[in-house]
Amino acid sequence: PVDQTKQLFRDAVAGGRRKRWRLNHSPLFLDFLQGDVDYDCTPWGIPSYSVFGWQRPCYLMSDGYTEPYQELLDTTDWDSYGRGRDARCDNCMAHCGYEPSAVIATTKSLRESLRAAVGN
Repeated sequence: PVDQTKQLFRDAVAGGRRKRWRLNHSPLFLDFLQGDVDYDCTPWGIPSYSVFGWQRPCYLMSDGYTEPYQELLDTTDWDSYGRGRDARCDNCMAHCGYEPSAVIATTKSLRESLRAAVGN
């Protein structure tokens, strides 16, 4: 499944189509989806809140809810999420964990920050 996702995105942007890509994601996240770079999951990067409270990461799983937010921060084992850490994550490339990682990588590099600003 991870290899299939990478191939799907490689095919989708092949032949110069990436310049016309309109999906609202950072260039580094698209690099990740194509398999050009790998990131660790950042499960705390996109917290989710609903009528049930703060959802433990990731919102694609059902590990429960907490109230208040501080409880989510203090009682969640953040290092247990991501590929190679939780079997449920083995085929994951979802934006909720990996796009924050791409954004962090963007902010660590002037070159990548400029690339993100111009959108390719």
